[in-house]
Amino acid sequence: MKAIELTPTTAANFDSTAMTTRVSNFKKAAKKFIKATCRFFVVISPAYPQYVESMQRKA
Repeated sequence: MKAIELTPTTAANFDSTAMTTRVSNFKKAAKKFIKATCRFFVVISPAYPQYVESMQRKA
């Protein structure tokens, strides 16, 4: 196993790479969420007017 000397510079570099990974993971998750939300609205939009109409008839 390779020993790593811990200096402020190596700690900063490690923190920087860890933060970059977190940011990229967050971007991927946000992109998936937006895609899924859009897909949901595309699927639900044709049925929504019929649902509203049926609710108005019941009231």
